[in-house]
Amino acid sequence: MNPWDEVHPIDLSDALLDRQILGEDGTVVGKVDDLDLRAEGDTYVVDALLVGPDALADRINGPIGKLLRRIGRGFRTGAPQRIPMNAIRRAEPAIVVTTAVAHATRSPSQEWLRRKVIDRIPGAGRASR
Repeated sequence: MNPWDEVHPIDLSDALLDRQILGEDGTVVGKVDDLDLRAEGDTYVVDALLVGPDALADRINGPIGKLLRRIGRGFRTGAPQRIPMNAIRRAEPAIVVTTAVAHATRSPSQEWLRRKVIDRIPGAGRASR
């Protein structure tokens, strides 16, 4: 179930990158850090959304990318986690994926950030997710 029209091209940076990923049950997965693309003739097709500091580091060059890689090693994340396109249910404004995929791809860095930083902010428990 692809929420986009397959005939018309879309701006991937606007439609997918850096969007919040949620499960159908509201589970927060993280953000789209990069895309896994496959060449088909003279066009590219998105195979999967990539989540994790290593995926973001691949997208950002220079010292910031190196820092993100180092942070990713600290969370022992390994390779970026993949969310196949057929797991996407809706894409406005957050990207909503199946509950099973959401639970299987929770981001360790996102969990750490939520536990150590966000949850300590006064009133954070009342904020909408």
